[in-house]
Amino acid sequence: MVSTYREEARQVAETERLLSELIADPSWMRREWMVPCDEKYARYVVHRDPQDRFDVIALVWKPGQATLLHDHDGTWGVEGVVKGTITITNFLRERELGEDLVQLRELETVEVGARGTGQLLPPADCHIVANRGTETAITVHVYGKPLRQFRIFEETSLPGVYRGEWIRVHTTSASVA
Repeated sequence: MVSTYREEARQVAETERLLSELIADPSWMRREWMVPCDEKYARYVVHRDPQDRFDVIALVWKPGQATLLHDHDGTWGVEGVVKGTITITNFLRERELGEDLVQLRELETVEVGARGTGQLLPPADCHIVANRGTETAITVHVYGKPLRQFRIFEETSLPGVYRGEWIRVHTTSASVA
């Protein structure tokens, strides 16, 4: 069980291994978790741990849909691609500069195709996720705690400095957030 590991890096590695096994055969996914939304990517709760240790969320991305640059409220995350391809641009949080300012450094941009996985571990837990392909993409995300809020970041006029704004996450088993 993932929670038996004390170190977050081991929890993340084991979660990624288990998620990789899970997405290898997506027949367990309900049809309602695979429905896209025209306005923005769809977000469905797959499982919310009753002890608040983790959340599992399915996201559905039409071509061209993307997140804003965001973090994960200080927790780790693992994502797996069930269908299609997503592009992930990862950032490292170098330091907090004040109440709403943070210094971020872009690390890399990677493409992850079907059955591929990736991970986020603070302080490298900020990213942009996008479907730059021509088909709908479906991803499954596991977070190391219930993700009720996160910060979105907007670039300022200072190089590498971003202004953060807290956003509440609204998801239910059949909602779009």
